[in-house]
Amino acid sequence: MELFDKIGDTIVSVSKDATQKAKDISELARIRMELRAKQDYLNKLFLEIGKIYYEAHQDDEEKEFKEQMLLVKDAQEVIEELKQQLGQIKGMVACVECGQEMPIDACYCSSCGAKLVKPKKEEAEDIFEEEDAAAEESTDNETAEAVDVQPLEAEQETEAVAEETEIVIEETK
Repeated sequence: MELFDKIGDTIVSVSKDATQKAKDISELARIRMELRAKQDYLNKLFLEIGKIYYEAHQDDEEKEFKEQMLLVKDAQEVIEELKQQLGQIKGMVACVECGQEMPIDACYCSSCGAKLVKPKKEEAEDIFEEEDAAAEESTDNETAEAVDVQPLEAEQETEAVAEETEIVIEETK
């Protein structure tokens, strides 16, 4: 009987240890998840502060952030141009007041009622003419490479701005 008592005691002690380890692991996971959530919240706050600061000081001549301000402005211009190109291809135009996409032949925004600014037909035609000319001058492979260059450059520029923004955020921490 003594042997069975020792085995029973061992089983009970191992099971208590296993239960405690499971509780510890569960608690660690809960704490890590809470920590990650708070860090994400803090990063969102830093981004919001940076955006508010940028909007308040984008026209200032501060030497400390002048380069970053110019990079943000350039990236915003590229993004806006790309959005317009997408809209032209899709036959849509974005409302300047609320940003709602509307058919290109609409005169007023159905969301906010603002008069829509139509892209100039000459600009749209120039874009398509440039693409047609490039396609005629090169082979299919060269055309594919030429078409991929503009989005790639814009993507790289956007990534550079994002990396620099992350650096500024890390430095503020």
